Amino acid sequence: MPTSLTNDSLQQLVRLLRFAVVSGTGLALDIAIFLSLYAAGIVPFAANAVGSAVGLTFVYFASVRRVFRYEGRFLPAMFAIYAAYQFCGTILVSWLVAALITNGVSPALAKVGILPATFSANYLFMQWLTSNTKRWANLL
Repeated sequence: MPTSLTNDSLQQLVRLLRFAVVSGTGLALDIAIFLSLYAAGIVPFAANAVGSAVGLTFVYFASVRRVFRYEGRFLPAMFAIYAAYQFCGTILVSWLVAALITNGVSPALAKVGILPATFSANYLFMQWLTSNTKRWANLL
């Protein structure tokens, strides 16, 4: 008996694919900046942190309305929560990328190798963040 996608499942799949496109664009920015800074002699941790900050800021502003269909005004508290989450994640990921490079992994492979974990975590976090925006309206 074939299984069919429910309307909700289909919407989730479309959202995931849209997030993948937006994240891919942010990742391209991130990797280009990271590799350029690394090639210019910036230590891997700092190069990754700068590249990630640019890519993740792009992903937030591109995905919050286009992917997660938030139609309201800019909510500083919602962005602050996103920024705090990404700051902590960027510290962890930058440390991991630097450790991998120090142990002989190529910079590009180190950056791309962590994608399954970071993509999944970022998608789930954005889905949670935008699922009930009323909680952010009166903060900050």
